[in-house]
Amino acid sequence: MGIVRELADRMVQMYAHESDDTWLWFESYMTYGNSILPEAMLCSWLVTGDNKYKNIAKLSFDFLLSKTFVNSKLKIISNKTWLQKEDVYDSNTVPGGEQPIDVAYTIMALEKFSNIFKYEGYQRKMNIAFNWFLGDNHLEQIIYNPCTGGCYDGLEEHNVNLNQGAESTVSYLMSRLTMENKVVNTLPN
Repeated sequence: MGIVRELADRMVQMYAHESDDTWLWFESYMTYGNSILPEAMLCSWLVTGDNKYKNIAKLSFDFLLSKTFVNSKLKIISNKTWLQKEDVYDSNTVPGGEQPIDVAYTIMALEKFSNIFKYEGYQRKMNIAFNWFLGDNHLEQIIYNPCTGGCYDGLEEHNVNLNQGAESTVSYLMSRLTMENKVVNTLPN
């Protein structure tokens, strides 16, 4: 448990250094795979029981969700224009660069937060995020390819990236397993 506390405390220090009234994050920017950071804090709380980890996890995750869920749609932070602390972020003007791995991390973190906090909004956001793969995205294009079982590599501003790399396919499959697990766990016994 010592290494968990050491690393979690380092994240707490990063959060304390960067966060303020309008920026509740660990760094002065957001890139990709963002959901991993609040999820790591939540896991640190599960291991240690230290409520400061739980509080930072919730604050930072809700802050991230406020940037990526707009008008009941998921709009991932672009790999073309990372979100900087000093920027005014308008997800409607982001030039593509949305990747399936970020959607998968979001879904998995939402499941963990939903299990802990029992907030229905997390479950709704899980469904919205998964539907990103099925065409509920800014291009209204399916990202999962049911013919090949693969997943396209992402969304650009005006087109789907038609590559079907392993990372994207695994991201879709992890998302699907998370969603199916959530359904199975909510069925009556």
